[in-house]
Amino acid sequence: MLEPKEVVGRARKYLADLMPEFAQLDPKVEEISLGQDLLGKSRWRITFYVYPDQDGEPNSLADLVRRQRIEKVVSVAPDDGALIAVENPSSPF
Repeated sequence: MLEPKEVVGRARKYLADLMPEFAQLDPKVEEISLGQDLLGKSRWRITFYVYPDQDGEPNSLADLVRRQRIEKVVSVAPDDGALIAVENPSSPF
């Protein structure tokens, strides 16, 4: 099984290959988890995020709320690091 650090590296490479515009924004890792899909197969899920208008820190709570955040979830096979999916995360509502 691949180690988390290696999984994140592979996920970044997949983003760079498939979504170079997103990757150029230098996305940060928000979370990483090892879980199972609906068929019971294991997969690493790495959530990346970026604020495309990163002009410094927000000056107020209103500025923070207005910032547009872009997220991508990359799913990777735990054994060989093969790409399973790149997705937009589900809305929590």
